[in-house]
Amino acid sequence: MNRRAVKNSLAQSFVVGLPGLEAGADELALVSEQGLGGVILFARNVDSPAQVWQLNYDLRRAAAQAERPPLWVMVDQEGGSVARLRAPFTDGPDMADFGDADESALFAHGAKLGREALAAGFNWDLAPVLDVHALEGGIMARRSLGSDPEKVGRLGAAFIRGMQEAGCLACAKHFPGLGRTTADTHQERPTVELTRAELEAVELPPFRAAATAGVAGIMICHAVYAALDPERPASLSSKVTQDLLRGELGYNGLIMSDDLEMGAVVGQMAPDQAAVEAYLAGSDVLLICHRPELALVAVERLTDMVMAGELEPALVAERARRIVQSKQALEFLPPDLGVLRAELAGNQRV
Repeated sequence: MNRRAVKNSLAQSFVVGLPGLEAGADELALVSEQGLGGVILFARNVDSPAQVWQLNYDLRRAAAQAERPPLWVMVDQEGGSVARLRAPFTDGPDMADFGDADESALFAHGAKLGREALAAGFNWDLAPVLDVHALEGGIMARRSLGSDPEKVGRLGAAFIRGMQEAGCLACAKHFPGLGRTTADTHQERPTVELTRAELEAVELPPFRAAATAGVAGIMICHAVYAALDPERPASLSSKVTQDLLRGELGYNGLIMSDDLEMGAVVGQMAPDQAAVEAYLAGSDVLLICHRPELALVAVERLTDMVMAGELEPALVAERARRIVQSKQALEFLPPDLGVLRAELAGNQRV
């Protein structure tokens, strides 16, 4: 068993945040020498359309020149409350404002966001939110498509189809549902005290619809669901990831952890340890959004586990196969900056 090959396979599961507006030698090494699977950009990484296009170009070219699989370049572009790309990109409205819209409107909106992201060099937009807003004061009030599970699923599926037909991957979040909590997982770890019947009736239907629509990824949140696993947050629980999402819902796409540096995680364990546990629980893709060096630590720890016989090589190979298969359809880059300028021209002058 070749340690380098094992490490390369495991590194593809990790997506990291970067510090600034340009990719220096250290950032380029993460995707070339270290072979990490992707990067995720935030407002701190975006100054203008041309600048972010260049940053994405440099990162994706570095991975390609190192003969790595195509690099994921992700962004949280939900619109409104959560939009990392501001005008002249389409940066609104909130999903809540689409509550009375029809499927064609959501399809068109998803397609528009997907085209813009793709033209800027992104290939995965971590949207839509499929949490059902069913609690006064709930944290997803503005980000949710509403309180009707069937409608959230139907409109969310239309958004997913629009985005993915435009060529950009979509991600449904935050499984198994954060619509009935007032606690923010960025700060703390909430416990959702719902029965299994309540989860089945309200939280799960939109994710079933997303799976049927062929969504590229489903993101697992860090809340504890007492009826599913009272001991571990969903992101670190095989009962949620493997038994429920893979088993009962039959989802065969990519499973992604929410950011493993959130307060819901770091209050209990180090992010690199959480990454190991999330991988063991069943996540294919692991987000570490602030300190990329922690991803490198986690890759080494998982590699050590394989070499010591504590982690099955067949499991690592299966995860790597699923990832590479997902990446096969991704193009290296849009042809030139003119494509982005043309896409944004109808919004505002670039």
